[in-house]
Amino acid sequence: MSQKTITAHTLQLVTFRTTLPTSEVISRLDKELGKHTTPGVSGLQQSTSSKENFEAYLNSAAGPSGFLYFNEFNHGAWMQLFSSPSKGVVYVIGNPLIAETMLRHDMQAGLNIPPRLMILEKKDGQGTEVVYHLPSSVIALGDDQSLRDAAEALDRKIEQLVERIAAAV
Repeated sequence: MSQKTITAHTLQLVTFRTTLPTSEVISRLDKELGKHTTPGVSGLQQSTSSKENFEAYLNSAAGPSGFLYFNEFNHGAWMQLFSSPSKGVVYVIGNPLIAETMLRHDMQAGLNIPPRLMILEKKDGQGTEVVYHLPSSVIALGDDQSLRDAAEALDRKIEQLVERIAAAV
């Protein structure tokens, strides 16, 4: 017999707005993740022979932000089929070394690790929004202070990344 539990909590949605064009924000994010210059997660399998090899690989593969590019979902591309010209791309980013700081306390944190960022063209076409769930609001749901500290450290790392990609020149 199975049992279902639903736990309510408050999710925090963070939105950064910039006058930069969406293409510029995406280009900056790609650079911060080392998307086109490092093998990213594609080399993870070959690096798992030991903890030391794994850590060395991650440290060399992470972009300047400390995050790796995992995947992306370009909702804007298929939404054009439905006459919506808006640009919207979801990036899945992360770093297993950062994830481990949370997963060691609660494996359920893995439900929201790796984090995602959505890059959205503003409806008027005059700038971009970068939207994400504040990691600590979806990861640190209990009383574990160590988990909360690790999730809040991730909050700060993501905010620093978004500030860099959204900063007007």
